[in-house]
Amino acid sequence: MRSEYQDLLLFGAYSVCGALVFVGAKLGMPDVPPLLFAALRLDVAGVALLAVAGWRVSDWRPRTRRDVLDVAVVGVFTLGVMNAMLLTGQQYVTSAVGAITYSFMPILTTGFAVLLLPSASLDRLSALGILLGFVGVGIVAQPSPTAVRAGRLVGFGLMVGSVAIFAFGTVVTQRMQPSLPRVALTAWGVALAAVVNHGIAVAVHQPLAAITWSADAIAGVLVEGVLATAVLYAVHFDLIDRIGPARTSLSFYVQPIVAAPLGLLLFDNGLSRASLVGFGVIFVGFVLVERRVFVDTCHAWLSRRP
Repeated sequence: MRSEYQDLLLFGAYSVCGALVFVGAKLGMPDVPPLLFAALRLDVAGVALLAVAGWRVSDWRPRTRRDVLDVAVVGVFTLGVMNAMLLTGQQYVTSAVGAITYSFMPILTTGFAVLLLPSASLDRLSALGILLGFVGVGIVAQPSPTAVRAGRLVGFGLMVGSVAIFAFGTVVTQRMQPSLPRVALTAWGVALAAVVNHGIAVAVHQPLAAITWSADAIAGVLVEGVLATAVLYAVHFDLIDRIGPARTSLSFYVQPIVAAPLGLLLFDNGLSRASLVGFGVIFVGFVLVERRVFVDTCHAWLSRRP
């Protein structure tokens, strides 16, 4: 298989698995309380990813204090607190809105990189793109008294908070320049994040006995843990090595397109006009921030057409 078609296949798999993060969550909740769902997702993924790390890289165990610190940042903050907020917020919004919220990720990551990484810079068009990203998020949120009473605004706020934590943690980890291979760092981080989420669940009185082991709950945990976490992260590293992080981030704009019809089919959740408009504004912001990558990608795709 030609390399470009392998890249396209991996990109498609990555986009679908990314969308399943939000679809799987809606499938498994409320039979599994959100914090327990986050913990079980990470339990399954942690075992799978540690096996992958042990198979793919020779030096996969943390050996130094620096390694342990890197794992702690990823496990407690970037993945631990992030997953708790993500799945707590997801119970209040549809899967498509959750995916649209995460399309804000590349823009916010760029903003944090400018603040924290000496090599990053920002021109006027990129600054406008970041501003448009915030505007788009505001449009999707649709703040109103009705949204507040329904809990939708609180849920959306938790989702945006999880995006901010993940973006900030990603940039902080990049600045720390970890010595562990990326796949090993993520595997240990996921395993630690599972422990963190189990601890939070105990602290807020979500015992394992609160789980109703229905067919939907089991399917949701397996979809979330295997496809939407373990496979997602495993493909993530291959895709970054092949096409780079900026092009990989384009998948965040495919995920809502996958999540919306799945949400409609499985849960009868439609997508409002405001959400579509907000998504369009966020996408325009991304194009302004990553315009060179976007143009190069479109040119490369068009040049391969017969």
